[in-house]
Amino acid sequence: MHIESLTKFWTLIHSIIQEFWTITEPHIEDAAIQHSIPIELYYYSELGLEVFSTPDFQRRDPFSNPHLFDRAFATLNFKGWIEPIPDDKFHVTGRARKAAQQIIEAGDRYLLPFETFTDIDLSRLNSLLKQIIISNSEALPPPEKWATLRRFRTSGGESSLIVQIREYLMDLYAYRDDSHLSAAHPHFGQAGIVWSVLGSLWQNEIVTAEQLAESMSFRGYEASDYSVALQAAIQIGWAEKADTSDSFRITQKGRTLREQVEQLTNEYFYAPWSVLTDAELDELYDLLLLLREQLNSFRKR
Repeated sequence: MHIESLTKFWTLIHSIIQEFWTITEPHIEDAAIQHSIPIELYYYSELGLEVFSTPDFQRRDPFSNPHLFDRAFATLNFKGWIEPIPDDKFHVTGRARKAAQQIIEAGDRYLLPFETFTDIDLSRLNSLLKQIIISNSEALPPPEKWATLRRFRTSGGESSLIVQIREYLMDLYAYRDDSHLSAAHPHFGQAGIVWSVLGSLWQNEIVTAEQLAESMSFRGYEASDYSVALQAAIQIGWAEKADTSDSFRITQKGRTLREQVEQLTNEYFYAPWSVLTDAELDELYDLLLLLREQLNSFRKR
């Protein structure tokens, strides 16, 4: 099966991950409050729970304001969850890792009834996903597998099938990030905010700095930061002014580059999927469609 025919998978997988989050995250947050555990340990679990440093975190997330990480590290250090080590890094304590596992598992417990709710062959779905995950691990770079290797996992072969499936899909999420960053990073270097601007311009006809600050508030940047980034995008030919002085749109150069990076991302991401036959890929897609549909019904029951 050609890569072009596989691209439908990522949108579906991402939507399933969002269904999982909708079910589990409220309970993860409740457990964090109940046990006085910082919710950052859950959020940062995707960035790894061994060593914290701003440069390391930016290898997975170069698009957020690094000061967000600096402030969080200071608080976690003050409360004894992480400990300073040389080179401006922090060691994550065993207590912190156990706490992160505790609240993640608190969320996963609310997935367990799904196994009696569903008529999906979860064992078969799990087997197909596992083949891709193994193929990912054996694939030669690119992409560099930083996110894939660093993320903190809480489930294994002894876990319930639905929890194993959630974990495999999060492995794919990490591999997608690795694929995109390997494809995109040569074009933006340390200016991740400018790449975020290009992505927003690519998805929307016209944007303003204020709209970017509002839609990406979780990134921790102000409208003034996006104004500077938009000017940088203009200087390198990715953006141009639109009808009003404070609005901007993508140029053909910017669009071509963004689409080339998306194509390369897909090539990196889907290359290991050759481990499955065309029939198995069709079967996987059908099972994932059913999973999304039934997770949606499960959480609304």
